[in-house]
Amino acid sequence: MTEDILNLLLKSGKATTSEEWDAVYQDDLPVVVALSTVELGEAIEKLDEVGGYGYIATWKKNLFSFNPKLLSKRCGLIDENGNLLKAARIPKK
Repeated sequence: MTEDILNLLLKSGKATTSEEWDAVYQDDLPVVVALSTVELGEAIEKLDEVGGYGYIATWKKNLFSFNPKLLSKRCGLIDENGNLLKAARIPKK
């Protein structure tokens, strides 16, 4: 099922493939897939490698099971079409 969401995300043109992450979003931030709240903890742990900055991709139909306010302000949320559901706070360079 992870491959399904990744294929749709890559077809959207808003993300590219990555060897280190599930994908990379437009602004070069990593994307990890969490298909349900069960996988959310693992996805957040993966993003901890980069200080929590990145995006979690999930099915739009599962959006109501995620509470974006409970996600870190550094972590954003996107759907399977690459639509931004919650923006990630991008670190200053």
